[in-house]
Amino acid sequence: MTTKPQQLDLFSNKSLNITYELKRCMRIAASASGLSRDQIVDQMNAIAAREGMRTSVSKAAVDNWLKDSDPGRLPSPPWLTIFCSVTGDRGSIEVMLHPLGCGVVDETGQRLLAWAEAEVERKRAAKRARLALEGLEL
Repeated sequence: MTTKPQQLDLFSNKSLNITYELKRCMRIAASASGLSRDQIVDQMNAIAAREGMRTSVSKAAVDNWLKDSDPGRLPSPPWLTIFCSVTGDRGSIEVMLHPLGCGVVDETGQRLLAWAEAEVERKRAAKRARLALEGLEL
């Protein structure tokens, strides 16, 4: 049994190791937020306390999340969600979804999707009505 060799595409290969891209996006979000890291940590801890989390995050932990030299240190999903809320940036979550072929849709995108689904259903109903009318005409 012979197999035909397959040429791999170097540019569309989606690695599931998102560590460095996640850290890069988090660094960009932190600097673009206009907040110092201390302010980010304070706001994250305030949200965590308000949400009933029993732990807090330190500035050292956030610094470790953001530096490439420590790839083993990543935020847990709850802390990443809080980080994104504080910085106002969803890029880090998008980085996690991209290799899986998914993306983040905001409220406008959700409305557009709802409109598109309604439009497709409207066209299907119009086609059914047209076919029913053609069946009536002899």
